[in-house]
Amino acid sequence: MSRLEFLDTLRRRLAGLPPAEIDDLVADYATHFADGMAAGRSEAEIAQALGDPIRLARELRAEAGFRRWESERTPASFFAVLFGFVALIAVDFVFLLPLLGGLVLFTLIAAIVLLALCIAGVVLLARLFSWDGLFAFHSLVRKLSGLGLLGVGIGGGALLLLMIDYVVRLLGKFARLHYTLLNQADAGGAHG
Repeated sequence: MSRLEFLDTLRRRLAGLPPAEIDDLVADYATHFADGMAAGRSEAEIAQALGDPIRLARELRAEAGFRRWESERTPASFFAVLFGFVALIAVDFVFLLPLLGGLVLFTLIAAIVLLALCIAGVVLLARLFSWDGLFAFHSLVRKLSGLGLLGVGIGGGALLLLMIDYVVRLLGKFARLHYTLLNQADAGGAHG
């Protein structure tokens, strides 16, 4: 995403805030681009580091609403902060909650299937020590199948654990984003 696309999207998504506040916010992000480009980074790298401008605009609107509520406790400012946080949380619940539910369901099903593969592999390998037909072709095929099933179960389990680790790290970043937003709102309220 280019600097102009990022700033234009941010400006459009901040519509409804006071024009001077929109200009200040967009100018702050234009400064981020100028500083980054002076340091040799591309516009796309800077835009990626700043994140999604639509999501950023939602967070900035929520923060602006909270600051307004802290400075003037009127019904209008209350509804502004309420709308800002509800919009931010609604995105979490509408998009994130079903996604997490699907991931949890997929993880449980995958874990059960991988455990069943491991058990089936162990059962087939348990016949390894039976002397009847130790060198028969069907016995060899059974033993190799058992090793294969056990390998797929263990390897798949390792991949599943890596996937879970990755998703937990993403959720941690997401939670830190909200924590930072709420701390900025609290700091703004303490200074106001």
